[in-house]
Amino acid sequence: MKAIVTGGSGFVGTHLINHLSNENAYEKVIILDLVPPTEEFQEVTTDVKFIQCDIRKPIDPPPLQELGCDEDTVIYNLAAICRIPGFPEIDYFRTNIKGAENVCQLAEELGCRRMVFTSSVSPYGASEDLKTEESIPQPKDPYGSSKLVAEYIHKGWQLKEPENRMLSILRPGIIYGEGEQANFTRLYESQKKGFFAYPGRKDTKKACVYVKDVARACYHFSKKRQGQHLYNLVYEEAPAIEKICLTLADQTDARKPLLLIPGPLLIFAAYCIMILGKLIGKEFNGIHPDRVRKVMISTNISGKKLSESDFQLQYNLKEGIKDWYSDCNGKLA
Repeated sequence: MKAIVTGGSGFVGTHLINHLSNENAYEKVIILDLVPPTEEFQEVTTDVKFIQCDIRKPIDPPPLQELGCDEDTVIYNLAAICRIPGFPEIDYFRTNIKGAENVCQLAEELGCRRMVFTSSVSPYGASEDLKTEESIPQPKDPYGSSKLVAEYIHKGWQLKEPENRMLSILRPGIIYGEGEQANFTRLYESQKKGFFAYPGRKDTKKACVYVKDVARACYHFSKKRQGQHLYNLVYEEAPAIEKICLTLADQTDARKPLLLIPGPLLIFAAYCIMILGKLIGKEFNGIHPDRVRKVMISTNISGKKLSESDFQLQYNLKEGIKDWYSDCNGKLA
């Protein structure tokens, strides 16, 4: 059997390919991505091929057919742009919506019958209210909106042949682990330097999951029966920011935060820093008013359905951070 991984050169894609190889899941894995993988996969047992591909444009099937892709090939659609803020609004829709259309069209032309789509908890919108898979999505930003539309595009593909096609949609929260370079890495860096202070409150809930469990879940849910399957890929209960910070301090060389800065003061400071950056032509990574507001609002997402399924997370928050730190030889940044 073969597998196609769109976005396979990225953070999650790299971990997924390593996991698929460890499981001897497929004889061949084809990466579709704009850029080649930074990891050469020389030590994996699976034959890994790279095809340069922009999913915003129609994907040419013949090169994949020549590699043996057919109706038994599983597609893992990971490709997306997700950093908020970071891109013009149109780019989220162009990549995440057009990408979904083009990947589903590729599945049609290859005759593929199984697909896993990594969405996001962003379609729920940031909220203090607990969200489950039954909650009505209320996205608050272009990323969440585009991901929700992409989900419906994938569902449309499955419904064309509901008795023969399987679609698993996974909605991960904040994904952390080796190679992340985003939320948890910025948090670690600021704690290590002693710069981090709780933004406005300590009880903000942040739904999250370790990247190795994301890879495990992608493979597990690729083997489900025909139909549509939707799961929040997060811990059963979203941890508070205080718990995340203290766990980082306990499991790494990061320092424990000591201060809490009132929200309005923090947003004002972020605006000042942003304006200063524009004046001197320098971007201060991670310091943006929208990002500050985002960190003060909960993503209170339930992982109960996942915990009651036939898939169990291997790592809790403490174990995930400990494993991440070990993988990076004590150098997360």
